Amino acid sequence: MNTKLMSKKEILRRIKKIGENKAVRVGMVVLSVLIVVLISVYFDLTEAQAFIRANRPQAALISIGIYFLLGFTFLPASPLTLFLSVFMGPWNAVAIAVIGNTLAALLEYQIGYTMGDLVDFEDKKKRLPLGLDELPITSPFLLMAGRMLPLGKRAFSVVCGAYQVPIGKYIWTTVLMYVIDATFVAFIGAGIVRLF
Repeated sequence: MNTKLMSKKEILRRIKKIGENKAVRVGMVVLSVLIVVLISVYFDLTEAQAFIRANRPQAALISIGIYFLLGFTFLPASPLTLFLSVFMGPWNAVAIAVIGNTLAALLEYQIGYTMGDLVDFEDKKKRLPLGLDELPITSPFLLMAGRMLPLGKRAFSVVCGAYQVPIGKYIWTTVLMYVIDATFVAFIGAGIVRLF
């Protein structure tokens, strides 16, 4: 038992050390900027459109992968949904966005669940300030409201995992909110883009 606790402490110490490392932080920022610059320099809209029209299944899989990777960042996925809506149609964009975002949300949930186990979150939850230990995190309304946070969707998924929200309830509320969000962006956003 003591050895198990020591291994948890060692794992947490190493994770914290990586997160506090300035070189890692700077490297992540530089990598993100580099990716954006490379995409903007080498991205040819007509080529992308031709590729999507000729290879719809591959474009859908690539897009799902991009949504999944966006789950590791705080970058919004709405521009990708808008792009797909214009070039693949709104229904396809909604389906791809929901699948990709849900897969990312499941991974984020699992990260939170694992971290919660590592730090014995159930025990530490009782000492949270402002009554956060009594937060009705399993309420469907709270789970859906958490999906409306502009930059906090990813962090909210991790929190749900740490609180060990029942997976069935987590999945249906996540899917429902991603359907609403993607539908709004794909139909209304794409309609506005087509006007211009």
